[in-house]
Amino acid sequence: MDSKRGQQGAAAGAAVLLLIIAGLMVLFIILLPPQERAELLDQNYTSGTSSGTRSSTVDKSVEVLLETSPGRIDYLAQREIEHPLPVVNIFTTTESKILAEKSVVSVKRAVFTDQTSEFRFPVADLPNTDDVLLSFNVESLVGELFVTLNGQELFRGSATGGAVEPIRVPKNMLTEDNTVVFSVSSPGLAFWRTNEAILQNVKVVGDVQNLDAQVSRNVFLVSETEKDNLEKVTLKFQPDCQYGQVGLLTVTVNGNEIYKAIPDCGLETVPIEFSSEIVNKGENRITFRAESGTYLLSHVVAESKLREVDFPTFYFEISHEDYLDVTSDRRRVRLRLDFVDVTADKEADVLVNGHINQFDTKEVSYTMDISDDIVRGNNAIKIKPKRTMEVRELKIELLK
Repeated sequence: MDSKRGQQGAAAGAAVLLLIIAGLMVLFIILLPPQERAELLDQNYTSGTSSGTRSSTVDKSVEVLLETSPGRIDYLAQREIEHPLPVVNIFTTTESKILAEKSVVSVKRAVFTDQTSEFRFPVADLPNTDDVLLSFNVESLVGELFVTLNGQELFRGSATGGAVEPIRVPKNMLTEDNTVVFSVSSPGLAFWRTNEAILQNVKVVGDVQNLDAQVSRNVFLVSETEKDNLEKVTLKFQPDCQYGQVGLLTVTVNGNEIYKAIPDCGLETVPIEFSSEIVNKGENRITFRAESGTYLLSHVVAESKLREVDFPTFYFEISHEDYLDVTSDRRRVRLRLDFVDVTADKEADVLVNGHINQFDTKEVSYTMDISDDIVRGNNAIKIKPKRTMEVRELKIELLK
């Protein structure tokens, strides 16, 4: 009886020992690094980071041949885009204006008297004011009349009664604030005499250029796809003007001068090519300015010429053994595309070694079987969208 009990106790102790050893082995396997644990259990290990090269997953039924992120792929329906602009009518006008006037000027000079008269007038727009004249009527004059402008002599002489020929004022004597001083000569030895002058209708007149319609500003819009693929831009217009009666025509785009000349008024079209670097994505401002005269610019258009889109091409390898498995239907090759946009239409041609496969979907991902299009060795896949799309991930998988 005691012998039987001893055997049962020994068996229980051995079972407990085995359980402890098994638990320690399981714990040991769990604590092993993933790569060593996979080798111990006869599994394939992948680090989970792929840069577009061939790798294996833990699932032996799926082998990743290519994994990459294509990103944004642009679609261009045409190589040239026109941005028509409205007719441009710019001009300057010149008007004769009275800059200042005074009804009566009275001056006198004697032995003990020297009475002068000051006449102030401003020139608000000096750069665009020309042909300034000083005019007056002489009611009476004894002696010589002196006229100075800003301290410089403008007129000296005698005049008979009535209107005096207008005195031309040199532009280099003018400032924004001007002072005319009238005076008469001294009687000299005739000390008993008083020289004096009375002038009426004193006026300063000048030709002032009106620049209100000198400038025309327009805007044209450039999309992100157009900007990213822009090769060059050409501005075209047909000028209607009178040669010899117009000044320089200046054109700027976003503040950058692209043209400054007097165009041939008889030309059908004036083409102006400028750098795509000064074109902005979105709003672009174009300004026309006439120095003088009248310009009527019609058929105004900014033409964008786009470079040919280089659609991305991706490559993956098919070994001889895998190729035989695929052609014998033991394995399949699958293309998977994951998109960024969930709701937008995604439509494209997928070229696998020159064979065209099409898809049109609104889903966030799309898969297609490309087993019939593969070749032994190096394979190429190109995506040609029919509208701009963003592809988050492209994956080529070899399936059992």
